[in-house]
Amino acid sequence: MVNKNIKGNNWVVRLLLLLAFGVVVKAEAQSSALTVADSLYTLGDYSTAIKNYEKISPKDQYTILQIARAHKAKGTYNKALNYYEKAITEYPALASTKLEYAKLLTITRKLIKADSVYSTLVSEQPKNPNFQYRLGLTKKRIKDSTAITYFKQAFALDSTHQKSCFEIATYYLKKRNYDLVWEFANLGLHSYPENAELIGILGQNFLLKEDYYSALPYFEKLLALNHENEFIHSKLGLCYTKTNEFKKGAKHLEEALKYDDKIPSRYSMLAYAYQRMEKYEKALENYKKALALKDLSLEEELMSMAMVYRFQEKWEKAIQYVKLAIKENPDSDIAHYQLAMFTDAYAKDPKIKLKYYRDYLKKFGKNKNIAYFKKIIEKRIIQLEKEVNTYSEKAVD
Repeated sequence: MVNKNIKGNNWVVRLLLLLAFGVVVKAEAQSSALTVADSLYTLGDYSTAIKNYEKISPKDQYTILQIARAHKAKGTYNKALNYYEKAITEYPALASTKLEYAKLLTITRKLIKADSVYSTLVSEQPKNPNFQYRLGLTKKRIKDSTAITYFKQAFALDSTHQKSCFEIATYYLKKRNYDLVWEFANLGLHSYPENAELIGILGQNFLLKEDYYSALPYFEKLLALNHENEFIHSKLGLCYTKTNEFKKGAKHLEEALKYDDKIPSRYSMLAYAYQRMEKYEKALENYKKALALKDLSLEEELMSMAMVYRFQEKWEKAIQYVKLAIKENPDSDIAHYQLAMFTDAYAKDPKIKLKYYRDYLKKFGKNKNIAYFKKIIEKRIIQLEKEVNTYSEKAVD
């Protein structure tokens, strides 16, 4: 009887040992499969990694997340979202998991759902500036006007949070609230003086006020920080030209045109810079390029070309182009005034000169804005009337 009991106990022990051995072997196999899958994931062989993760059973939270991450990495976003949802549903979701999920929802433009997940993260961790910022970004993308409050909250929680600072400064720039742009951008630059986005915002802030002297140092700073691009060259070209540094202005406008040579206003500005440098042929060349590209009124370019010819004392050409400008805008008092002036310089017969001045006063004489020109013309008319009499007497003789 004792022997039978001993044999029975030995069988139970053997069974337990076999079961334990099986569990150990299975655990080792699972561990080995996970190691292989992780290695494949690290090397970027995502499809093979997914196959190896799928073989693991049962799957814990880590394995499910790795499958989601692998799908995200190779661009199969819908499958990735399914696995993130599975990880969040089946296991207590960590904030980091929700954050990964929300980021992918944003990438796939599922913005309402992303807004919901970020809102949950903000409610769970209201003092996390990154969550506040990302919720602000999502609300901005769905055109929710409350976005600015989350950017402000992020910046209040962390005064070195550069991205939220940029969003706030941009918001006030669009509102033309120059003082608040100045305040917030400088707060951001205090913690990171080389933030190119904030430097650019301050430059644009002064450009909107047409304060080109104040704007210039910010764009120069961006160039010094190696941010060389079309935007920087175009703004430097504008600022230098507006501050009478025409050579530098022309240089940067030429550089900007290398990026995009279909912008008429850029040719106009370049032509003006050359005009002020008395490089009249280059000025005319660029005014003509601006004219060829313009879809709207050509008056400004035509008048500019007329003035270039005027400075060259090519009066016939000057009169030709000012007449074209008048054709574009018959009510331009400046164009009519210049036509009278050009005719005065070109015509020999004082009667013809007189006619243009009288026509000008007839058309614009009641306009209070031309008082200065009116005085000049009235004096000139008196002189010309005397010349007409002299001219007539000579003709009779």
